[in-house]
Amino acid sequence: MVFADGDLVMRRVRSGQRASQWGRALLVCALYALGLGAVVIGLTHKKRPVTPSVHPLDRARARGMVDDLVPRIDPQDAFANAAILNALLDEVPHPRLQADAGCQARARIIAVQLDGRLSRVRFSGRQVCQLKRLKEVSVRQEGLGQDEVAEVAAFLLGKRLDSDVDVTRVVVPPFRFSGDSLDFLAADLGPLSAGEQLIGTYHTHPGTELTQGVLSDTDLAYMVSGQAQLGGSGRPLNEPGPHTDWLLDIVEPKRGDWNAYAHDRRRLGELFARCQSRPPCPLNELRLGGSDYNLFVRFYEEPLDEE
Repeated sequence: MVFADGDLVMRRVRSGQRASQWGRALLVCALYALGLGAVVIGLTHKKRPVTPSVHPLDRARARGMVDDLVPRIDPQDAFANAAILNALLDEVPHPRLQADAGCQARARIIAVQLDGRLSRVRFSGRQVCQLKRLKEVSVRQEGLGQDEVAEVAAFLLGKRLDSDVDVTRVVVPPFRFSGDSLDFLAADLGPLSAGEQLIGTYHTHPGTELTQGVLSDTDLAYMVSGQAQLGGSGRPLNEPGPHTDWLLDIVEPKRGDWNAYAHDRRRLGELFARCQSRPPCPLNELRLGGSDYNLFVRFYEEPLDEE
């Protein structure tokens, strides 16, 4: 009996061991099945890719910032570039109304005389700061060389009262860029207020005032043939009309300040025709004293008490 009991005890131990082994096997099989099920579910329910926003401003904001004040712009996303830069300009405070504003520029005046008509074009201190902000975006994009820029541009809108023309808005049109060249889209720039007209352009250039402070042949071609939607109607910008009083063009190189040129349609057209027929194009004559094509004009800063 003792041996029988011993055998029985031994048999009970072996039976318990077999049960434990079966339990482990079943646990392994269950975990394997769960893992296989998870894989199958993952394969049959793939996560859908995130669809980019169709809103230009959302797309621009998704690209992030180069730093606190400079958004990252995209060479190919013209409408997103315009959306983020116009939003940036809206945030620029007036230097006289906010003492701690980073830009404390003074108002500037540029006087031009075209077809016997004098025009004194005035930029407020805030508008000067807005153009400075655009230049910061242009020169501080990532991956630029010492003299390189991501070229940006803006239309200048204004209102006339006799000989005085006040700049009312700085508007960035949709644009693509490649290095130091721009490609504008003929997009609607939105409604104009009563009496508001296109009065000029602004854009950045690489390099210095000596080497790049003059209009390029690409600039010249656009000024002769460019189009835009103004006030709901599309038309060539270089033709006089109810929405255009094109008076000046400003070029600002990376290392320099404003280089302004009177927008004389006749002489610009003549220079463009000469460049087309007899290259190379004598663009430097636009700022050469005594040249028939000289259109260079100075800007003046207002004294602080006149702001």
